[in-house]
Amino acid sequence: MLENIAIIKEVQDLLPTKQAQAEGVELLDRLKLAHIGNLRVAQCKAEELFYVMFIRAMMTKKNSIVIDMPYAIIYNLQDIEQIIYNIELLNSKKKNIFIFDTLNHKTRYKNYLSS
Repeated sequence: MLENIAIIKEVQDLLPTKQAQAEGVELLDRLKLAHIGNLRVAQCKAEELFYVMFIRAMMTKKNSIVIDMPYAIIYNLQDIEQIIYNIELLNSKKKNIFIFDTLNHKTRYKNYLSS
């Protein structure tokens, strides 16, 4: 996973591999997921893969990140609260985060919807 995360900084910012991987480890560690750094995709849970994808997006130069249907990405997700908490924890660069989902999941976002 760490190579997958680091490649963004290596290519876009021309960072050396060790430095790019150190940034990836620091972000994984914020979520207490540093242990997945040396794992492959098949060895990770859906939620861990979601966070790897999000961290990769965080490392890009883009100011906005779109998350499309998190309940489809994390198929056994019961509650979005922890996901949103962790997204906020990782968002130190204050990027714009947009979550799009279908209306059948509207009640799961009740704490985040305005009337």
